[in-house]
Amino acid sequence: MSESQGRLGVIVVAAGRSSRMQGVDKQVALLGGEPVISHSLRVFEESNEVRSVVLVMSAGNIDEGNQAVDSGDFTKVIGVVAGGERRQDSVKIGLDVLSEKGIFEFTAVHDGARPFVDEEMLDRGLSVAAKVGSAIAAVPVKDTIKTAPHRVVTDTPDRSGMWAVQTPQIFRSDILKTAHEMTTEDVTDDASMVEAAGGLVAIFDGSNDNIKITTPEDLELAALIHNRRQDCPQANSGSSENEGSKFGIGFDGHGLVEGGPLRLGGVEIDFEFELSGHSDGDVLMHAIASAILGAAGLGDLGGRFPSSDDRYAGFDSAQFIAESSRLALEAGWMVAHVDATVIAQRPRLAAHAPTMQRNIAVIEGLENSTVNVKITSTDHVGAIGAGEGIAAQAVATLAPTSK
Repeated sequence: MSESQGRLGVIVVAAGRSSRMQGVDKQVALLGGEPVISHSLRVFEESNEVRSVVLVMSAGNIDEGNQAVDSGDFTKVIGVVAGGERRQDSVKIGLDVLSEKGIFEFTAVHDGARPFVDEEMLDRGLSVAAKVGSAIAAVPVKDTIKTAPHRVVTDTPDRSGMWAVQTPQIFRSDILKTAHEMTTEDVTDDASMVEAAGGLVAIFDGSNDNIKITTPEDLELAALIHNRRQDCPQANSGSSENEGSKFGIGFDGHGLVEGGPLRLGGVEIDFEFELSGHSDGDVLMHAIASAILGAAGLGDLGGRFPSSDDRYAGFDSAQFIAESSRLALEAGWMVAHVDATVIAQRPRLAAHAPTMQRNIAVIEGLENSTVNVKITSTDHVGAIGAGEGIAAQAVATLAPTSK
């Protein structure tokens, strides 16, 4: 594969101290006759999405890292480098090495001690990262969780919304670089940096097989998983079956009152009338936000943003869409497509449709969605046909973040 191919750069972090391995270095311990790190390196080597890999080892294990790369014939590994004091320092070193090789659309960070990443998991992560910007592998928490400072239980959190985070973690490269530049305090993973910087992070299905080798017992479990996979190569990665897409329909309509200009789809239109409403009256934005909420099963626009709330007086309706998209994402859904129709007899709006479409497509939460805006009339039938108001309807398609 030429260097021009592949949109993903990968940093394999294997610079840990293996302090709980009773003298065994987990990164180069043998699993199925080869070092633990070689298993994930092989997946990245064989992926068409991966262009380059940087392997970050502890300073004392550089030779072992080079040996693993040479014996595995991992041609995509562009460097085996010594890590830093903290995990985030090691990732930053890997980022710098990748940057020397050019621009990567996405960057993945993976623990070298997780040998069971697979191509399907990588594809799921890239799909989510392409839509949201940042994506992390995770599995739902199964056990009851207790908060117990000093081993005295003080709380039992609801585990229904909790996830056990794994790697790979995949980011749009500019997002990850910015997060590293902004963060100085210690963090446990790169997603925490993005969250602290105000970025969105979505979850995709990891795998119960995707364990991190931390103790000698983990290495024994890894051997069992490896043997099972060798005996049954067609076994999947252990992820749960993904739900399909969901669809929601939104509708809104407001009367026209004297004033102007008319605001619709985020466009200020020179017209002697404007839409009445508690917010800015943008029926197109309202219909889209309503469709997103409906598809995600999150109620309706009036329930989420009531007109009785003074906070929404004159409110920019683009924020209704952004907040609805954020709520949908928290519920495990991302906006994949929006198709909307404005119904108006007057003024003529067809020339404004492309601008409306562009305005909507850049709203936070819709940046990676497709958006279509159409204009129609009622041929002078009814109140809208008499020019007394404008309405809009929308259909939103949501895809599961675990897809």
